[in-house]
Amino acid sequence: MKLPDWFKEASGRPCAKGDSFATPGFLEKNMENIASFMRDAVASEEYASRPGALQSLTPKARIGGMLALVAACSLTAHILVLAGALLMVAAATIVSGVGFYALIKRVLPSLIFTAALVAPVFFSFITPGTDIFDFAISGVKVSVTREGLSVGFFLIMRVGVMVALISLLLLTTRQTDFFKGLRDLHVPSFFVTALYMTFRYIFILVKTVEDATFARKSRTITRTGLKESQRWAASRITLLLKKSLNMAEEVNMAMASRGFTGRIKSFKSPSMRKRDYLWLFFTIFFLFLSFGV
Repeated sequence: MKLPDWFKEASGRPCAKGDSFATPGFLEKNMENIASFMRDAVASEEYASRPGALQSLTPKARIGGMLALVAACSLTAHILVLAGALLMVAAATIVSGVGFYALIKRVLPSLIFTAALVAPVFFSFITPGTDIFDFAISGVKVSVTREGLSVGFFLIMRVGVMVALISLLLLTTRQTDFFKGLRDLHVPSFFVTALYMTFRYIFILVKTVEDATFARKSRTITRTGLKESQRWAASRITLLLKKSLNMAEEVNMAMASRGFTGRIKSFKSPSMRKRDYLWLFFTIFFLFLSFGV
């Protein structure tokens, strides 16, 4: 018996005659997004485990220095400070062994969102004597001012640099080191514990969603409609919310019964070294420099 051509095709989708599975559906896209989330989490841990300049710093110094740079970018009113911080991000990315693609992938969505928010600024500041640049888009005349371009570009650059600093910190810091650094910086223990538990159980809930989606997909023979898939996803979201609330209550009772006092215990943090003090001095000096620029 001769096998049909569609049966011989190597594909990650179920074998089906025709093109009913030619394009990914609602369930397939959900599974791809879940897999992408897990890959990003694993990639962050991989970058943080590499030998590098930022990875060699103690968590307390690393977090404190990055927060000082973020504060400098948020307080400054001069683009030279942002340009200097951007150069430091590029240099730190190279010496820390972090790929630029991983960093840009995390920064680009915030840049697009910020550009959409500040787009009206480009067309403002239209007063007598201002420089106006006219151009046409699909036959529609659009006027942009020099002041609007300057303010809009400054806002976008500020957000981009700040997000890049935070993203670089997360890419070069392991999860346990991050929370340990927050504790060493005397952040309130309630906040650190809540953030730690939230971060930990996100992966459990994501795994639950993945299992439910995969179970639904494995029992589906034909392509379901978009509305039916969306109704099923809405019902799973409701079930997941109920399950997360029940899990939070059960975990809280279990921890309280075992004498949990609200403070997460961990190994003793390493002592500060010369490189840590140099990093903190440099970042704090950059922060004070931004006040006068």
